[in-house]
Amino acid sequence: MKKLILFTLYLIPVLLLIGFVSNFSVNVPVDDEWRLASLFEKIAAGNVTFNDFWALHSNHRILFPKIIIAVLAFASRWNINYQLCLSIGLAAITFIAMYKLSSMQVKTVADDLWHLANILTCILLCSLVQHENWLWGFQLAWFFVNLCFVAAVYALVSNHKLLPNIRISLAAVFCFVASFSLAQGLLSWLAAIPAVAALEGNAAQKRKRLIVWILLFATTCAVYSIDYHPSRKTSIISLLNKPLLVIDYFLSLLGSPIVRSPGISALVGLLIFATFLFWGFHFGRKITEHREALPWLSIGLFSVLSALFITAGRAEFGAIQAIESSRYTTNSILLLIALVQLGQLFVRGKIATINRTYKFVYRVLAGLLIGIIFVNSQQAIAQSRSALLYKQGAQDCLQLINYLEPSDYFKNSPESCLRVLSKKTWLVREGAAIIDKIGWIKFAKNIEFISNTEKVYGYLHKPQTSNKSLTVKQNDAVKAAGWAVLPEKLQQPNIVLLSLGDKKSFFANAYVNLDSPDIAKSLKSELYNNARWAVDLSDNNLPIAQTEIKAWVYNPVDNQFVQLRGG
Repeated sequence: MKKLILFTLYLIPVLLLIGFVSNFSVNVPVDDEWRLASLFEKIAAGNVTFNDFWALHSNHRILFPKIIIAVLAFASRWNINYQLCLSIGLAAITFIAMYKLSSMQVKTVADDLWHLANILTCILLCSLVQHENWLWGFQLAWFFVNLCFVAAVYALVSNHKLLPNIRISLAAVFCFVASFSLAQGLLSWLAAIPAVAALEGNAAQKRKRLIVWILLFATTCAVYSIDYHPSRKTSIISLLNKPLLVIDYFLSLLGSPIVRSPGISALVGLLIFATFLFWGFHFGRKITEHREALPWLSIGLFSVLSALFITAGRAEFGAIQAIESSRYTTNSILLLIALVQLGQLFVRGKIATINRTYKFVYRVLAGLLIGIIFVNSQQAIAQSRSALLYKQGAQDCLQLINYLEPSDYFKNSPESCLRVLSKKTWLVREGAAIIDKIGWIKFAKNIEFISNTEKVYGYLHKPQTSNKSLTVKQNDAVKAAGWAVLPEKLQQPNIVLLSLGDKKSFFANAYVNLDSPDIAKSLKSELYNNARWAVDLSDNNLPIAQTEIKAWVYNPVDNQFVQLRGG
């Protein structure tokens, strides 16, 4: 019975994560993923070369993630959900490796404190605070690098019968793969040095292995630097002139998995960093007596080095960026996991007379951390729910891209559904043309425009300008609003599209997401509780002349654009 309860406790975080991803994921490429379209085109045409995989992506060489994503894309017709599932799988394998590392620390796995530490490790690895990475297929590289480093540490410290030279060779392979998956993967070589130094052998053998390891790291860096011309360069001298900004960013990054509030996050990060330094000193001064702490010291060191690396590249944006960018928490969480495991070892190492007190404190802190993770998860769910409609609208936008004009609105407006896919809307249009050519996504074509229908699809209230006229003048602001539904359809429209005059194309969009209890009451269905929409249009979006604005919804079942009444 106890085993079943424990298995359930380990499984719950994974099941909650799967439920979260299945509820809030949208099968549409976003941001960096569009830059891979040209690679897919070359693969489909059969003229891809190694240099296409080797080429920099931003400031990173993501050789192995490109290969993985390309395989998944061609196997699934670029279904992003395959990448999301792989991210979950990588995190699950990482936990299994950590569980194995932790099991080396105890003689029996029946220890309640040990199980508490590992359940908390599982909760942290599956934490929804990383929601940006869980819902963005391209970010599987972060989970992949974490797995590679944990696997390298496991190869170095595990108590199997493999010779030290074989174990160090395996670890080197994992670090090499990590190095060409994300730039911070290069740091895995440095973070693994304590585990390399602790391999059994005499002083000469240890010295030789360390030299070989450092030479392998230097060689990897040299290979990495071949034809390295980053698009974004960071001035270290400029950062050194702003030490408080750098420190604030670094500490906020470490504290962001727990607290996402300016100032407080930095204080929490300082506490986390100080605790790691304390335990590093405690276990490190007699590492031969505390070999069980080695993997967690290395994992914690990797997290700290990664945070320093991210700080060097991003500190100029301010600490608020470290707090708001949940994708960075996937690295920061490793430091919390290291503290959880080192804390367990610290408590276990105390003499019996004070062990109970330390265990009680550990359990209280673990419970507090679980509570904080629960609160953060609720916030992540709320943020993901609010972003869901915009992603779904962007998915519709992509399907209808052949009918969207290259207007100023779609290029620059914060309400543009194309900009949800990427702020570089030209990249989306180029990528869409490529995947249409390959045949992965069926874009809507030959759509019929229907102006008069028996059923009511919604209304466009008369657009109002600041001059109380439909004649748009310079510096005018036009507000268009109304409501829209798909009658007798379970899936309601995510966006309304706006056209000018008799054009069979659209210059703007609006999201159907505003409260409309009156519409729901009138149409006798709760499906229409959020049927209203509104959008502000500047004079840049409209011709300076008398014009007629029309609003439309897309009916995918009948492949029709249906005009809303009124206007």
